Amino acid sequence: MSLLEDFCGHLRMERIADKEFIGHSRYSATENHVFGGQVMGQALSAACQLVEGRECHSLSAQFLRAGSLQEPIYYTVATLRDGRNFSVRRVSAVQSGRELLTLDASFHLDAQGFDQQPIMPAVAEPESLPTMASYREKFEQLSLNGLYHFLVTNNVFDFRCVDQPSYIELNNRPAVQRMWMRAKHTLPTEQALQRSILAFICDNNFIRTASLPFREQISSQPSQMATLNHSMWIHRPVNLNNWHLYDTHSVNSFGERSLVIGHMYAQSGELVATMVQEGLLRLIDDDAGAAFSENA
Repeated sequence: MSLLEDFCGHLRMERIADKEFIGHSRYSATENHVFGGQVMGQALSAACQLVEGRECHSLSAQFLRAGSLQEPIYYTVATLRDGRNFSVRRVSAVQSGRELLTLDASFHLDAQGFDQQPIMPAVAEPESLPTMASYREKFEQLSLNGLYHFLVTNNVFDFRCVDQPSYIELNNRPAVQRMWMRAKHTLPTEQALQRSILAFICDNNFIRTASLPFREQISSQPSQMATLNHSMWIHRPVNLNNWHLYDTHSVNSFGERSLVIGHMYAQSGELVATMVQEGLLRLIDDDAGAAFSENA
């Protein structure tokens, strides 16, 4: 089985009962904890499999606790609404009797209407930028081998950062990141899968944007980053076989919480999706609590 087939299969999951699914963890930047985007992507996939004729246009997820790579995750879907134009599903992700995540997803019939959006930022084209693989030596120097393999070796996506990737940034800079992304090999174009993959991939490098003004402190002292909640609105059809620009910026950090907003643009300039995430970002006294330190 190819990496692409395995990746798509782990998002589609196995249906074990009428409204229940089982998911397994295969892709993570750490040896201990499940990547949050995986749980969100699998939860959306479970919801999509129980809605016909409508596509997910928005979701809201609460991350309750970290998951283990060693145990399967069970997803239960509840029907909250089936109206004339909208359907809503609520998903609970549970592992070893502990709830990891709750997700509400809303689905809408295709419709014609008004069309308006912001202009995509003017940035360098993706093919002119360094590949993530070209930074391997810097990842190794920072002992971030697991993160490198998550981003390059075991990833179906090609990432091209407009500026130096925040993963290896040691200097303070404004809380703004722009990164192109595209599937390395052709993905199925079915919208349920494409949108589940979007939910998976949009958690990558997101809350880290808020850390950019503080990289000098974070690089010299143990820190903790973790997603608390994540919302996403899908405005237009998704096709991640094409280049997309992920334009993210942090609008606020105060106390131990930070807020990040992201816009996903197709290379043609169409605004595909908008994401908002609140996360934990803090320095800690020792590495005992750094479960999410330098995660994806």
